[in-house]
Amino acid sequence: MERLVKTNLDLIVLRLLKEKPRWGYEINVEIKDQFKVYLSAGTLYPLLHSLEDKGFLEGVWKPEGGRGRRIYKITPKGEEFLEAGERALRRILLRWGK
Repeated sequence: MERLVKTNLDLIVLRLLKEKPRWGYEINVEIKDQFKVYLSAGTLYPLLHSLEDKGFLEGVWKPEGGRGRRIYKITPKGEEFLEAGERALRRILLRWGK
């Protein structure tokens, strides 16, 4: 399961962000809860920065108490990428089902 999650991590993160904006730690907790896979900061945060550089998500700093959080939300370009990725995965699964 871990390999499958990490291979499709960009789509998983974008799907979570389509549900609602989240900060990095919240994304990691959700992935751990749903898939029983722990992501190190060295895995998750470079991916978030890469997705932001590609225009698939947008991060905004929000002050919270004494420490700020970067809240990420999916962009329209990210939604298009997510939809295309989900279609491709569905096609693969349908072929396996035959």
